[in-house]
Amino acid sequence: MARKRRAKDHQGHQASRQTPGNKADRPRLTVAQAKQDIQQAGRQEGSPGMLVLAVLAVTLFIGFYYHILALQGMQQLTGGTPMLDHHVSGFTITDVEHLAERMDDDALGQYNWVHITAGRIFPVMLGLSVISVGLWTLRTKLAKWGAVVAAVIYAGLEIWASITREAALHDITEANASLASTLTVLQWLIFAFLIIWIAAMLVLKFIGRNNPGLDTSMDPQREIP
Repeated sequence: MARKRRAKDHQGHQASRQTPGNKADRPRLTVAQAKQDIQQAGRQEGSPGMLVLAVLAVTLFIGFYYHILALQGMQQLTGGTPMLDHHVSGFTITDVEHLAERMDDDALGQYNWVHITAGRIFPVMLGLSVISVGLWTLRTKLAKWGAVVAAVIYAGLEIWASITREAALHDITEANASLASTLTVLQWLIFAFLIIWIAAMLVLKFIGRNNPGLDTSMDPQREIP
């Protein structure tokens, strides 16, 4: 009886010694596997990147129509004289008078129609592009709010600038021409800044530097405890 008890105790002791070893037999989770699981979960939930790319595509189309087809097409009505919108470095009252001499009532009406259609849609779409890219790529709330504020400022400024350019053509004064010219220059400066900012955010996103996930510099085969 005592011999059987000692044998049973010996078997229990051997089982307790083997228990830590069984832990080593469990599958280990590596960094590469964790990253793959995170990416697969993101794909299953749907990527917001598709929506961002769709907004960017619509913005590019509207921008092409507004600046290339519509505004440059207006030059057919002015004998090749460019619109005030495309004076990136500003214009003088002489430029306004020169353009106004070549625009009749029909041309001014067409100019106004371009502004209240594509001229309103484009700045709004560009603002939405900045906001969508910012929310998709930026991590801090302050940076995201900065993208929203910049988008609103640009959209409001460009719409205001288009109104002042039309006013300068209808009422040719030094004050109207100066205000329209100043707003036009500011509009193009902010436009250039936003384009560079969007490009930078997208580059950072695609190369992984702005990825809130695991650091890509970690050893992909390193086991996660």
